[in-house]
Parts: sequence; structure tokens; C-alpha cells
Amino acid sequence: MKNILEQLYMGNIGFDSHRYRPNSPFVKAARKKAENMEKLMKTMNGYQKRLLNNYCNAQADIEAITRYDTFIASLKFGTLYMMEVFDCKNDSNS
Repeated sequence: MKNILEQLYMGNIGFDSHRYRPNSPFVKAARKKAENMEKLMKTMNGYQKRLLNNYCNAQADIEAITRYDTFIASLKFGTLYMMEVFDCKNDSNS
């Protein structure tokens, strides 16, 4: 088995592939969002639809950047935490 860093690098570990139960709060919110988007799109002309699409794409970009930044910050924190744990372990054995 490959180590976890190799698995992350190769894309074999993904955090966006989480499965939610059909009745979970996430699925309920996603369903509500889709229903409202469908209703909204029916009231819009072509220009408004394109404008909303551009807005949604920009929002998706922001969310992707935020997820990446959160992942990196969490990884750094976890690494520093483990370094401190091992450092304290070494101090107590001295």
C-alpha cells in the first residue's frame, strides 16, 4: 500500500466525494437550492440567465479557493501539532 502523501498526490483520496444520506441536512439544502434555482431561471431572460451563470461560476471559484486554503491551513496545523507532540515526547524522556 502506498503512503498517504502518495495517495493524496495521485488523487486517490478526495474530500469532495463524501456521500450524504438522502435525508441529510446537506441533501435537503441542495434540493431546496435546485428547486429555487429552477423557479428563478423560469422568470429570467437570456441576459439575466448568463449574468446569474457568471455569478454562480465566480462563487464556485471562490468556494474552491477557500476549500484549498482551508485544506492547506489544516494540513500545516496538523503537521505542526504532530511535531510538537513528538517534541514533547522527546523532552519527557530526557
